Amino acid sequence: MKNILLIFLSMNLLSVFLPSDCASQTITEAIESSHNNQETVSSAPNGYSSTDASLLALETESAPSVLSDPSEKDISYAVQTGYFLSESNASRQVAQLKSQGLNPYIFQSVNAKGKQVFSVRIGKFESYSEADKAISEFKKSISTPMIVTRFDSLQTSRSTQTKKSEVIEAPAVNSREAATQTIVEPQSKDSDSTFAKNNIEPAAPAHEEFVAPQKPLTMEEMQQKLQMLEQTMQRMKGESDIRSQLKITEEEAAAEEEDILEAAGQEYTLTRAGNIKFSYGLGYSYQGYDAIREGARIEDVANHTLSNSFGVSYGVKNNLSVGTSIPFVYSYYKLGTVDSMDATDLGDISLNWQFQPIKSSADIPTIIINGSLGIPVGKNPYEIQPGEELSTSSGIYDAGLGVSFSQVTDPVIAFSSFSVSYPFATQSIDQKRAEGTLDEVDPGMGLGASVGLGYALSYKLNLNMSFSYSYSFSTTYKYQNSPDAKTGDSTGASINIGTGYKFSQNQNMNFTIGIPITSTRSFSLSFSTPVDFAL
Repeated sequence: MKNILLIFLSMNLLSVFLPSDCASQTITEAIESSHNNQETVSSAPNGYSSTDASLLALETESAPSVLSDPSEKDISYAVQTGYFLSESNASRQVAQLKSQGLNPYIFQSVNAKGKQVFSVRIGKFESYSEADKAISEFKKSISTPMIVTRFDSLQTSRSTQTKKSEVIEAPAVNSREAATQTIVEPQSKDSDSTFAKNNIEPAAPAHEEFVAPQKPLTMEEMQQKLQMLEQTMQRMKGESDIRSQLKITEEEAAAEEEDILEAAGQEYTLTRAGNIKFSYGLGYSYQGYDAIREGARIEDVANHTLSNSFGVSYGVKNNLSVGTSIPFVYSYYKLGTVDSMDATDLGDISLNWQFQPIKSSADIPTIIINGSLGIPVGKNPYEIQPGEELSTSSGIYDAGLGVSFSQVTDPVIAFSSFSVSYPFATQSIDQKRAEGTLDEVDPGMGLGASVGLGYALSYKLNLNMSFSYSYSFSTTYKYQNSPDAKTGDSTGASINIGTGYKFSQNQNMNFTIGIPITSTRSFSLSFSTPVDFAL
């Protein structure tokens, strides 16, 4: 009863792990088939295709498990190591076997389809047992699959008819040359079967009896094989699970790249189609310099600006997104140790868009074109009392256009951007100043560039570093009753160091510090937390 239950469980186990074409076989046939196939392929001689080497396994699998009577008299036997439609292939195997100390020969005959075939064989034995014993001896020196066959025919067991055949001597082939040659079989024009194209002879008719090369498995051997199979499957499943856990998916890699670029700047990322991304930003900047007052007195000036911005962006398509940002600014100005002013109001509202013209790949970087429009809505610097009030906006409408590039260069991400801004002139100001009544301000264009690298320290933490450069052309001030004034061109450069931390799948925290190179008494800090929602 125990053995019956074991067989039932074994059949269920094999039905799960073995291929579907093995499901209809018995347990013994399935195990022997799998074992023979692996042994045949792995033992293919050097210079031979796996198709030629697998011929013997095909014959063995298709043979019935009924053994012929090995005691039949007046029949000679031989050990067959190969079966080919090409004499050159057979000669190569002969050369290899000779190099291993054996004395093979080629048996030439005609198969059931009338095609000439060449079998590589060893020896001539008076009984089946002698040939079977010889196989055991040959296995000590070679790993080529072997079967017992009749000496004077293609058949591996008794048959009432034999085909007219002859034994020919193998042509002399240098073993070293044969081992390095590649077998290329010309395809026969009249070939109409897969077996002929691959140098494989079809299985013998079912009414013939075959001599099986191995004895049937005992129950104990079958139990051992099943246990080994189960252990192997469990080990492979465990290794596969570990690889799956360690391997990062394409979506995770894309999300990691997006996190790094988002920490570097909004111009490097897009919002996915149908998603809305909300972001909160907190920025602080400090600028200090010396001012000359009342002729010869020099006083320290410190400007502190704290801004809170709320932004939203929407993904129109996977390569197009639009958004806006509304800042709320607090400004503090201190002159010397006594005079100070502060102001709180809105800043410049920004309307922006981003477009990716071509799809990125391993060879093509991610290219994003971006544009913006700045609208002053807070305290205008040209509408306040100079020296008595502070402004919170630029007071100028401006348009910007830029392009950004990013490319994964394992293990880092390289990114860069170029931008140009065009501020529009402001007219009819009519602001009273010490030097006259200001009527018009015509600011110059601005150019900017940035380049940097980003690196993922872990799945949640990333680091980036960049260098930024800006160039601003001169600004012209026009007065109603005074000569025009014009500033000089100005440049600015800074090094930015940033980091990003992933709180959850949809929320990040980014922190950046900017250290100006052209000014020794200023710096900036920024903090942002974008949150992505799918509609």
